[in-house]
Amino acid sequence: MNFKFERTDLYLILIYFGFAIPIGLLDWDYRSWTHAVLERMTYVLLNTTTLYVVVFVFIAKFLPKRKFLLLFIVLLPFLILMGIISIQLHCSLYDCLGNTFSFQYIYMGTIARIEEIGLLAAFIAAKKVYEAQVRFYKIEKEKKQSELQSLKAQIDPHFLFNNLNTVDALIDSNPQNAKEYINKLAQLYRYLIANKDFEVVSLEEELAFAQNYIYLIACRFGEAYQFDIQEQQKEDTSFLIPPGALQTLLENIVKHNKATSLTPVKTTIQVLNDRIIVSNQLKKKQVVVPSSGIGLSNLKTRYELLGDQPLKITINGYFRVELPAIKQVD
Repeated sequence: MNFKFERTDLYLILIYFGFAIPIGLLDWDYRSWTHAVLERMTYVLLNTTTLYVVVFVFIAKFLPKRKFLLLFIVLLPFLILMGIISIQLHCSLYDCLGNTFSFQYIYMGTIARIEEIGLLAAFIAAKKVYEAQVRFYKIEKEKKQSELQSLKAQIDPHFLFNNLNTVDALIDSNPQNAKEYINKLAQLYRYLIANKDFEVVSLEEELAFAQNYIYLIACRFGEAYQFDIQEQQKEDTSFLIPPGALQTLLENIVKHNKATSLTPVKTTIQVLNDRIIVSNQLKKKQVVVPSSGIGLSNLKTRYELLGDQPLKITINGYFRVELPAIKQVD
């Protein structure tokens, strides 16, 4: 928490004294203008000193560390000391009766110091706390954006290699299909590049991207992996989703499930009003597939950073993933 004296603090103090000094001149019956100026100068010096030490020394030292009792213990003697000084200065300008070091006089001086700088000190301290919260929020937001950029950069390199191998095979067997395959692959990469700086995209864009990805899977594996997209009429058109979220799930299905045209793995993609549910049969491969482990974990982390609702995974004969709609991104 930054309690350094800043220009805005000076402006607040000047505004405060800009009102307090004229009001004080109206309230007192001064012997002369010289007397009035001297009294007001004393007033400004005492209050400025008290304010600075209270806010920028004691509160700055103890409040961020939550040492409230210690703050009270050091504040009270200091305010009493400033009360004694103020009474002595006051009595040097005015005729005071009795012992100026008596409890009554000290009490009056201490209360006067608290009353005169209390509101301004509280306001400046509150301002400092608010500015600290704003800075913290800004740092957290920048950190979140940095983490998201890092996560989005973690694209599985096998994705490109596998597709290039497929293109190589198609060029020899079916050049026309190879051309179409390259076109779909180019659309995928255009989508990824176009949205690399975006935290979320519209559902329509992501579904179009998924359709292209499903086409690539079909070219590589035939009928082994089958996908059924069931899209309902949505009431809310502000459905947002992290770019590449569906690709991560589809890629995960192909990577971890053994499928053939005779025993296909069937996947249902349900598009509801507030979420997408991707559910596939579990037919785990006997051989463990080398994996970086960043795909699904990456997506879960992105949802934690972006949305109020987490990504949900259920395993019960089927592997079921729920992607909640992201309504708004800060």
